[in-house]
Amino acid sequence: MVRSALACLVLVTALSVSGCAAIAIPPAAVGAAAVSGGAGGLFKAGTEYTLAGSAYRTFSSPVKDVYEAVHETFQKLEITPTHESFDGGEVTIHGVAIDRKFTIKLDPITPVLTRLKLSVRQHGIGKDRATAGEIISQVEQRLRTVPSASPQFD
Repeated sequence: MVRSALACLVLVTALSVSGCAAIAIPPAAVGAAAVSGGAGGLFKAGTEYTLAGSAYRTFSSPVKDVYEAVHETFQKLEITPTHESFDGGEVTIHGVAIDRKFTIKLDPITPVLTRLKLSVRQHGIGKDRATAGEIISQVEQRLRTVPSASPQFD
């Protein structure tokens, strides 16, 4: 609320100033800064969201570690795994909870870098970005506490 008021004040001030100063700060830039500042607390740093509602996060951990962290997270959050598939190095994990269906894809980028894609469907039609963000946060916490299965470099 305070950020919105501040953004409006900056916008009004910029528009009321005559000359080049008003042109130097386009209203779209002020609005975008206000929106991104307010949304920063909602989404974790490093997590990207698509317009279709999927969440992406890349972890500096091998796919095996991320796979185990996903399963630990599912167990802790009482999400039931329903199906898994393995295609080359890519892993797909499906799960269900009350009125939600989860699809997680793990894509190894390098032996120690893994991209996670998470889609949470609510009531079969909508996407639940908040739940996706929390699950990714929980996976990240587990990866911080679990020693890596990859070889250590001295």
